[in-house]
Formats: sequence, structure tokens, C-alpha cells
Amino acid sequence: MNNFDFNTRRDVTGADNGMKLFFQRVYGFMAIALAVTAVSGFVVQNFFLPQVVSLFAGSWIGTIAVIAVELVLVAMIRGASLRNNPSKAFGLLMAFAVAQGLTLGILLAYYTQASVLAAFGSTAALFAGMAAYGFFTKKSLAGMGPILFGLLIGLVVASIINIFMGSTGFQMLVSFASVIIFALYTAYDNNMLRQNYEQMAGQGAGDAQLTGMAVIGALMLYLDFINIFYSLLQLFGNQRD
Repeated sequence: MNNFDFNTRRDVTGADNGMKLFFQRVYGFMAIALAVTAVSGFVVQNFFLPQVVSLFAGSWIGTIAVIAVELVLVAMIRGASLRNNPSKAFGLLMAFAVAQGLTLGILLAYYTQASVLAAFGSTAALFAGMAAYGFFTKKSLAGMGPILFGLLIGLVVASIINIFMGSTGFQMLVSFASVIIFALYTAYDNNMLRQNYEQMAGQGAGDAQLTGMAVIGALMLYLDFINIFYSLLQLFGNQRD
């Protein structure tokens, strides 16, 4: 990663070795984070489910505290990456993955195993298709950014409103919108990662900078994947008896 041949024309599809290694890191970090969340969710489901349910359902304080910790971790991951400290950023990403395991553990206990596996398989297929489009398209998807951010804000507001409404139908609508928004984000994030890599590599960015960006990319794609998974599970999952 330290040596780039700038005299060699770069393939617009990102097929050069440097970009391949970069995306291998991105998806490698993402896969590890998903595995950590899965293991954490399994542990929560089987050993700490009453305590975690109490944390979320007992009071608003517990839920807000968990959300606040996750937001702080996201900010710290970005900060560590931008300060060229990829090792710290990766460690914080793993901590974030563990925190997400709290939510997953509750869902694993609530939905049947078949539903969880079906949602995971559907998420993987949708994610792969959108990721491939975002990576291989020759078009820049940068113009989607402001639109997607606006839709995301609307999604968050709608989710908060439904906390007080408690409408099952409205929650299904929010979940459906979430699938669409994060599927589009998957294409957008892959497209932006490719463009950012090309720009940084062209400017002679070092290994620490590129690895830090890979951690940020893994975080973004992890969030895309996990939100699609949660939404599909809410839409089509069957509850345990």
C-alpha cells in the first residue's frame, strides 16, 4: 500500500491492485465487526437477556444511554481515523460492534431462527447488488448525498414520532423506507469510497491514512448492512411462540 505506480493508468472500475487491497481491508473490517456483533448478540440472548431487556425497557435513561454511547463511539472512530490512528479506530469499531450486539441479542430472542437467517440472506443479497452497482458504475453518485441525508433525517424523525404513537402500521412503513434508504446508501458509500481512494492515492496518501479511511468505510457499510437487516426482520420476521 505504500508504493503506488502513478505512471500507470488507473482503471475507472477500480481494478488496480492498490484499490483491491483497500476494499479488501474495508470489507474485512466490516466482516469482523459483523461477526463480533453476532457473537455479542448470541451471548446476550443466552446469558444476559433479562438484564439487557431491563436496560432498554426499564426506563428511557437506559435506551438514551446506549444510543449516546454508540454516537460517541462513531464520532471517536472518525476522529481516530482522521488523526491517522487506524489501530485505535479499529478498536473503537469493535466496541461499537459489541454495543450493537445488545440490540441483536433482543431480536434473536424475539424472532425465530428461520426468520433471522432469511433476513440475513436477503440483506446479504440486496447489499451485494447495491454495493456492486455503486462500485462499478462509471457515474459519480455524489449528488445523492444531500438527498439521502435529508431522507435519513426524515426517517429518524418518523421513528421518534412512532415511539409515542406506537402504531404497528406506521412502523412497517418506517421499516420499508429504511430498507430503501440504506440500500441506496450502500451504493452511494461504495461509490464515494472508490472516489476517495482514487483521490487520496493520487495525492500520495500513506498507509495509515488509507487504513483509517478503510475503517471509516467499514463503519459506514456496517451501518448500511445492519439497518437493512433490522428493517427486513421487522417487516417479514416471525415471532417466537
